[in-house]
Amino acid sequence: MKNTTFLMMVLMLFAFSFVNAQDAQSQKREMPPKHRGMHPRLQADGTVVGDDGKVLGSIKNGKVCDETGKVIGVISGHGDVTTASGKEVGKIKKDGTMKSMKGHVVTTDPDGVVRVSGKEVAKVEAGYKDKGHGCALHCFFSSESEDAKEIDSEIKE
Repeated sequence: MKNTTFLMMVLMLFAFSFVNAQDAQSQKREMPPKHRGMHPRLQADGTVVGDDGKVLGSIKNGKVCDETGKVIGVISGHGDVTTASGKEVGKIKKDGTMKSMKGHVVTTDPDGVVRVSGKEVAKVEAGYKDKGHGCALHCFFSSESEDAKEIDSEIKE
């Protein structure tokens, strides 16, 4: 009976250490920030939502905010797009296109479809006043953004 009890205790200890090891591994994997999603949509009122309808943040009065309302980016009147800390992300041109600092070109079609290299990555609804903000929508809210890791590291600081 003593041997069985001892064996059960050793097995339980092994099982607990195995579960904790798996938990630690899952914590090491990076999860995308809550403000990023696939194919974000900029609604007429400035709210940004993901495919699932979850609010990711907003773009209002030239301020890009995450889901908590924290300012994570700024769009100046003359088209400069920066993080809240002032790091330049890109520049929106008068035709609504934006070239990121790394050279990626983001365009917004007249119907509000935001594209990178011809691929649809986001959408600006018809009622939103400035279609050019679709480029900032992609940079700050799309998980498909080529510059996402760099931008998000600036936001965390």
